[in-house]
Amino acid sequence: MTIETRKLVLQMSVGTLLWNLLLGVAGWFLGPVLSWSRLSIFWGLVAGWALAEAILIHMAIITERVLESGNEAYANKTTVIHSIGRRLIYIIMLLIILRWIPQVNVMAVVLGTMGLKAGAYLQPILWGGNHHSSQAE
Repeated sequence: MTIETRKLVLQMSVGTLLWNLLLGVAGWFLGPVLSWSRLSIFWGLVAGWALAEAILIHMAIITERVLESGNEAYANKTTVIHSIGRRLIYIIMLLIILRWIPQVNVMAVVLGTMGLKAGAYLQPILWGGNHHSSQAE
């Protein structure tokens, strides 16, 4: 990945982490009310955060790859195939957790993964966007 892409991924990761910390605080209070253990919520948020990070990094790598190709048909095909692949792997991971790892709250995994959206929305707020200075100004 380029330095600029790594910087953007790191900035979005901060937002994802903040989202999961906020959910962790909410889960601390609401978990017992919903008959969920605090530990299962914690592990669910950790798993959701890890999945969100893996998705983010994979999207960044694929985006750079298709941009470097300069081929629109290749870019469209590749992004669609990888998007479907990411979704299938995510669903498989949820099913594995649901079936064989009862210590992890699946709802917390899903909400933790949504931190990817929070990271995208918070990035321009926390970091002032991705402004590039221009010499022509």
